[in-house]
Amino acid sequence: MKPKLIIVAVVVALVVVFAIQNHTTVSVWFLFWEITGSRAAVLLLMFLAGFFAGWLAGFRRKKRP
Repeated sequence: MKPKLIIVAVVVALVVVFAIQNHTTVSVWFLFWEITGSRAAVLLLMFLAGFFAGWLAGFRRKKRP
């Protein structure tokens, strides 16, 4: 097997275990909105929002000479 495929399989397995262990429903308040969902989904959304914000900040920084 290729090393990249093994790494992807391990990461997918870890994500599945994480989702199974964090299935409880949580509520998150942001300003006037309330988001209710599984803890794993809320954490994933916050991770993606932070990743996107960091990517935008890095993208702007690389554009300047």
